[in-house]
Amino acid sequence: MKREDAYYFKILLSFGFFDGYNQWLDSFLEVEDPLSDIVLELALCRSDANKTISCLHNYCAAQTFDEKAVCDKLRIFLRDAHYSNRLSKEETASYMYHFALCHGAPADGVTEFWGDMYYMDDYYSLAKDGIISWKNFDLAFYSYLDGGIPVDRQAIWNKRENKIEVLFSKIKRLFSNN
Repeated sequence: MKREDAYYFKILLSFGFFDGYNQWLDSFLEVEDPLSDIVLELALCRSDANKTISCLHNYCAAQTFDEKAVCDKLRIFLRDAHYSNRLSKEETASYMYHFALCHGAPADGVTEFWGDMYYMDDYYSLAKDGIISWKNFDLAFYSYLDGGIPVDRQAIWNKRENKIEVLFSKIKRLFSNN
């Protein structure tokens, strides 16, 4: 059993997503003989999500694992949920933040793989408030969601329509016509 898979399912189960978990566990129950300690523990606590999450947490804490692989698996899960209309764009951005927060906040130095996921919810709010353009947000959101392309933190702010500048431009045109 890979720790990356265990960490992935720990995060999903923490948010009530049971997609594929039982099939994943069943695959180990079918092929392992004898059962490893972790598979046996997971099988025994299968009906209790909190115990399962705790068991997966303890298993993952024992050794390091490939964080980028976990982040990519979660991104792909969210991509599939978004494109199947199970999650809206707003919900997808919100889950990105919460999934990344499960791993740690950027102040904890975990931005290498998780930073784009962590900040996507903020970018969504900024676009919703008109501070950055929806075009720039959508480009960053779908580039990251579809291909894992890191958010260009400079480009997301470029070519935005500053409402004050647009207003001054309209006022200038109004006075220049008179």
